[in-house]
Amino acid sequence: MKKIALFLAIAFLMLFLRFFHFNQSPPSPYWEEVALAYDAYSISQTAKDHHGNFLPRVAFESFGDFKPSLYFYLAVPFIKVFGLNVFAIRLPTVLSSIAIIFGIAFLAKNLFQYFYLKNDPKAANFIFYLALFLASLSPWLLTFSRSAWESTLATALILWGCNFWLYFMVKNKSKWAILAVIFLVLSTYAYHAARITAPLLGLALVLAYLKKKTFFALKKSLNLPALFTAILLAIYLFWPIGQSLFEKTGQQRIAETSIFSDISIIEKSNELKAKHNNSLFSRIVYHRYLLFSKEAAGNFLDHFNFTYLFVSGDHNPRHSIQTFGEFYYLDALFFVAALVFFFRHRNRLTYFLFFWLFVAILPAAFTQATPHALRTLAALPILLIFLSFGVWQFLQVFKNLKQKKFALLSIVVVYLFFATTFFYQLIYIYPNQYRSEWQFGYEEMIQKLLLIKNNYEKIYVTREQGRPAMYYFFYAQVDPKLVQAFDQQAKKDQGEFLNFANIEFIDKSDQVDGTKKSLIISSPDFYKRFFAEQNFAIIDETENQTWVFYENK
Repeated sequence: MKKIALFLAIAFLMLFLRFFHFNQSPPSPYWEEVALAYDAYSISQTAKDHHGNFLPRVAFESFGDFKPSLYFYLAVPFIKVFGLNVFAIRLPTVLSSIAIIFGIAFLAKNLFQYFYLKNDPKAANFIFYLALFLASLSPWLLTFSRSAWESTLATALILWGCNFWLYFMVKNKSKWAILAVIFLVLSTYAYHAARITAPLLGLALVLAYLKKKTFFALKKSLNLPALFTAILLAIYLFWPIGQSLFEKTGQQRIAETSIFSDISIIEKSNELKAKHNNSLFSRIVYHRYLLFSKEAAGNFLDHFNFTYLFVSGDHNPRHSIQTFGEFYYLDALFFVAALVFFFRHRNRLTYFLFFWLFVAILPAAFTQATPHALRTLAALPILLIFLSFGVWQFLQVFKNLKQKKFALLSIVVVYLFFATTFFYQLIYIYPNQYRSEWQFGYEEMIQKLLLIKNNYEKIYVTREQGRPAMYYFFYAQVDPKLVQAFDQQAKKDQGEFLNFANIEFIDKSDQVDGTKKSLIISSPDFYKRFFAEQNFAIIDETENQTWVFYENK
């Protein structure tokens, strides 16, 4: 009964933190969320994306950046059931975050049970509930649990793929190997970074299985037919991804984010070599590849910065509420205790766990804007497992059972205090402070526009907040067939529609035709800077003047 009560209490906490004010924080969908939602809606209605591409396999064109396809398809049944709305598109992420929590708990328990404290089932069960509790409260995971993030889905798939492979190693049954391969490969269809992390993890898992008698001290013989089948299945499923890496669908995102597209590093290399008369030594020491390697190493180490981890988190307000780190302050103590745990219980499995941490951060090392909580989310399961081991190790300091229980109760209370503070800021402060980061105001503006759009020959919506056409398709629930039919004649900017029907999405005053009965929808500041010379007057506005409606006289 105690275990059931404990499980139900943690489950309630887990669900409450993810569903309370679900559509209010974040305060509105980001443009990538509405793109996911509308393309999923388009697929559900026509089997084509909004550009008219029939069932894209590897990536959706979206805004010209070719997003991995899995989240789009996963969202289809949710949109079929709940309609085209914020709840439907965010629900797959919420469920993925719950899958991550349970995946962490099961992996932590199984690692204890099979590889660390083999004769202590009580410790393994304790670790299960501890990991479940800590993962439920994690500020990093909570941040990426409440809006549509492909990285959360990819992390869940990677984690359960590794869990299934662990079962295969222990039980030697083919079904676990097949499930592991399917989940790991599916993660590469969910998020770009997984295309590096998942294959490297998969290769390490295969090598570990081949060496499991010595590497993991497991006695059962190898199931080579299952291993061979799993490898062939992985190659078959991953093949379309591999092909896309040499095409625009796979290279576009790399070109946009990679440090190798940063010409300043090449210029610095040339400048340093010229300063040293282009000597052989300078050509070696200041070679561009060496400077790129130094940049990548610095980017990698950025993710272990104390401020990032424990104080303010990712500098992007969509990835962090800015007043908390990716972990709570108390976690720093238990990470130190985790190092003590691994020193005392070291075995070759420990190398694999640190390798997982390495390959989860590796993709972000070769991109700009680090540290990056979203691209490195696959590192979270390992860090939370380390944290769980650290708490367990810390409690071993107390020999007396009463002291140990009191210490555990104190830890739980402190974590609940931290989590309550974080959650209050996430729900009540963050949405107001950073509403502009989430394009707040589009919903109200478009609902007002729909009531009056037929009164005007031309409507001009400014692009200052980004992607207004997609928000219009989403909130107006435009028939995808109409958008697909208009695709070829639409003016575009990197795949984004710049006009639809009688609506123009603009950013310059010379795009306005004042001779027709027209409406400009803009923020007051943007209007004053670019459209003040137009003979228009205010007729309406949204909350806090996020958008103001101007009609020509």
